[in-house]
Amino acid sequence: MTAGMRERKGVKAPKVERKTDPPIENCGVEGAGDAGHSPVESETKTNQKKTSRNKSSKEGTHNSGSKSWFSSCCSKAKYVFLFLFVPPFLNYSSLQREVVELQPEGELYDVGWGRKMFLSCHGKGPPTVVLDAPTGMNSDVWTLVVKKLEKHTNVCIYDRAGLGFSERPLNYTSQSSESSSQLNVNNAYQPSPFTVESMAEDLHRLISSSSQQPLPLILVGAELGSLVAQFYSHIYETDILGLVLINPLPEDLFHEASEVWVQHWFGVLGPTYQSLQLGAALGINRLGLLVGALQVPILGDDVPENVILRQKYLLCHPRHLSSVVDEHHFINETFSQMRTVRKLRSLPSNVSVAVLSGNYYDEQIPSHLNKAWAIGEQKLLSKLPPNTQHYVVNGADRHMMYRKPEPIVEAVMRIVRKWRRSQPGQAQRE
Repeated sequence: MTAGMRERKGVKAPKVERKTDPPIENCGVEGAGDAGHSPVESETKTNQKKTSRNKSSKEGTHNSGSKSWFSSCCSKAKYVFLFLFVPPFLNYSSLQREVVELQPEGELYDVGWGRKMFLSCHGKGPPTVVLDAPTGMNSDVWTLVVKKLEKHTNVCIYDRAGLGFSERPLNYTSQSSESSSQLNVNNAYQPSPFTVESMAEDLHRLISSSSQQPLPLILVGAELGSLVAQFYSHIYETDILGLVLINPLPEDLFHEASEVWVQHWFGVLGPTYQSLQLGAALGINRLGLLVGALQVPILGDDVPENVILRQKYLLCHPRHLSSVVDEHHFINETFSQMRTVRKLRSLPSNVSVAVLSGNYYDEQIPSHLNKAWAIGEQKLLSKLPPNTQHYVVNGADRHMMYRKPEPIVEAVMRIVRKWRRSQPGQAQRE
């Protein structure tokens, strides 16, 4: 046993390796050895690489998203450009061509202040019949009436300032006192060019000094045109033979039936024409006419094709529609001027006056508006001379000029025949 123990003492016991935690000082702290990297340092670098890759991936995604957003904006901007610039450009180009092709027969006369107005006369006179269109409309409404009257006398149609082919007034407030009518010749007040006083002055210059039409005059006016005819007659009474007023616009219309016409005029008509003016400037009206969303105001079985084409042209013309808006906008000032001139001067008794109206003012509008118009018209008749003749045209409304022109022609011809019979040696032309 002793020997065995001796033998065992000669055998060395195997070394047991102990796992020890790495020293704290090797965890990336200054002074650590440079011979190798600790596991923590390796893990840190790995995380840094992953972070760098993620950052690069995010930047790539962000750049890709930015490019996609920019591309989408460019695509949308292209359509915005097409919508905002191409239709107005095409509309403007078309207007430049159409103004030559659709120019009606007639001339532009200088009425002063560097402005020209359109006038077209047919037949031979005297007397001279002057036709004045409804509110916001041009002389095309009288096409059928002119065809029937030109066989018997001199008949003239014209466009009020800014409408149709007449030029729009510019810098009106800077005009001299020469532009004032006889009513306010010594007054510093200058009326708007879209009120009845200025319209009557324009008409006087147009048919007297500018074109020198033969006197006397028979003025035929519809709606606002009837106010111009009456105002003209009060101021230039010696030139007037007779008046034919078609659905005359009563100056007290806005006071009738709870002021329903105020709401309709400024709440419906005004915004409608403003929208049309904007649509014309953007070229939208032309697109609306092409697809049938818009209709021209003058329609009828006997209306010539060139008149319909000209009405389409005017619906696309911002200048014309701007003047339509102004005539509606300044209507209160027009009414005020009309009330004033009635107080200052009355119509002479030798002027023949005929009033024509339909069963309705407009059968397409609500009945309460037609009733208010009828009440206003009756009050207007009481202000006219006692010998005024009132004719109701069955089946007609405010469109009778281009749908039922015969009663208008007959009313005019009654005045013409009466005057010719009174002229010594004057041949009667029926």
